[in-house]
Amino acid sequence: MEQCHVCGSHRKVCSACGAELHKRFDDFIVRAEIIYAIFMAWGYASSAEAVIRAKDWATLPLLVISTFVLIRFFFAPTRNLYSAALLAEKHKKWRWVVFVLDFPLLLFHSFAYYSMCLAIAGSEENAYRFFEWFVCLLSANVVWLSTIAFRMRLFKKRAHYWTFIKWCVNNFVAIVLFFVMFVAFSGTPVAFFDLFFSKDVPMVIGASDAAFWVFFGIALLNCVADVVLTASDYLGFEN
Repeated sequence: MEQCHVCGSHRKVCSACGAELHKRFDDFIVRAEIIYAIFMAWGYASSAEAVIRAKDWATLPLLVISTFVLIRFFFAPTRNLYSAALLAEKHKKWRWVVFVLDFPLLLFHSFAYYSMCLAIAGSEENAYRFFEWFVCLLSANVVWLSTIAFRMRLFKKRAHYWTFIKWCVNNFVAIVLFFVMFVAFSGTPVAFFDLFFSKDVPMVIGASDAAFWVFFGIALLNCVADVVLTASDYLGFEN
């Protein structure tokens, strides 16, 4: 932390690109982290409770996915929101984007994860809602990563650019695979878009169905690829 010459408070400085984050801006992000962490922890507790109450092995694969997702997305405020804030600090006309776009997307990530964890209850009979919210979470993440990468390219800040591209591509590929499999099992592309717009459940994904294990495999592959490819970026280590 370096000291601000204007108010005497402290500011964070990115060692890679030199951008500075004022302490007041930093305090806002810290509060956002707390709200986000509460939703994520609450969601995971709900998923663990659902598995315990179900007393059915069929819910365990979904708990594995929710665990991986927690590990992946728990770092979203630290990496994504700080990166967006550092860009905004250097380009003050773009500060509104952090509040209008980045912060709401962060909250939606935690809401989608919480809803995904709640969907584990009853998933031994139909896991459709679980995979529905998983796809919604990946879709929101692709949008967020794309907007941050766009701003990095626009402002010619390439320090972490390819990290965001890797995350974005991995999640986009998973969404495409989900789309292909939904079409294969449902027989119509409309079923996939019902993920986002329908209150009804257009298809049943039981624990004994082939669709369950195909969707589980796609989700697991997406999580493992993300953790393996970008673990150093999550933890802040140099590649």
